Order: sequence, then C-alpha cells, then structure tokens
Amino acid sequence: MTQQEEEFVHLSCCIEWLNNAWRLLHYVRNEPAGPLTSPAFRFALIEYSKPYKASHGTTDRFKLGLDHVPPALRTLHDRIIDSRDKVHAHSDLTLLDARLSVHRSMGTRYSMIVQNKITGEEELPNINDVIALVEGTLDSLYVKHKALESALLGP
Repeated sequence: MTQQEEEFVHLSCCIEWLNNAWRLLHYVRNEPAGPLTSPAFRFALIEYSKPYKASHGTTDRFKLGLDHVPPALRTLHDRIIDSRDKVHAHSDLTLLDARLSVHRSMGTRYSMIVQNKITGEEELPNINDVIALVEGTLDSLYVKHKALESALLGP
C-alpha cells in the first residue's frame, strides 16, 4: 500500500473506533444504572483515544492531530487522553498516592494501604460533553475521509 492508502485505512479505522465510542456513550447515558455502565464508559474513552495514539503502518506512523478536536472541548480531550494513559489502558501508581503501613501486633503481621480511589468514571458527569466531543471529531473526520477518497480515485 502507498502512504496515501495507509492514511485512508487509518482514517477509516479512526471513524470506526469513534463510532464505537459514540454507541457505547449513548448506551451509558440511556442505562446509567446498568451493570455494564462503568466498563462501557471506560472502554468508550479508550476507543475515543485510539485515533490520537500512534499507529504504525508499513510506510509511516499515523495519528490524528488536534485539528480534529473541537476547540471548545480541547480541555476535555486532554483529560481523556491523560486518563487513557494513566487509568484506562495503563495503571499509573502515582495517581493512587498510596501509603503503606506494615506492622506487627501480638505476633501477627499486618499491612494496610491507604490510597486514592480511581474509578475511571471521573468524566461520567460530563457524558453529554464527551458525546459532543466524539461527534465533533467525527464531523471533521468525515470531511477528511471524503477528501482522501476523492484523491485516491483521482480526477
């Protein structure tokens, strides 16, 4: 494949991932007390983040630029990407700010950990903004996708 063809494939994958996120977010919004609410929400944030992380092709490395993020929602985007890297797809122990206490009492060893509780649902109260972020990104990608498709087809 040429670099242009790989870029088109990557963009098509990005659209698919963002549509997955959109569907999951709507499920979460419509079923706020459902048993899958938390994992669905967290996975939606991972799906949203995938296009903004490096994807290695045979000709180049691809990832979406910030020009696809609606400017009014840039701070939310940054928080989601940060949480993807530290909470959802990885576990950053520094966020826990844990304290360990190990002691012995009456011949028995005890250990206790005090830490922050990180659920991954911190953005859940902002679900309407997250949906708007996904929709704004998709709108931008549909335009670029059509332009790339036209370029591949030629005049």
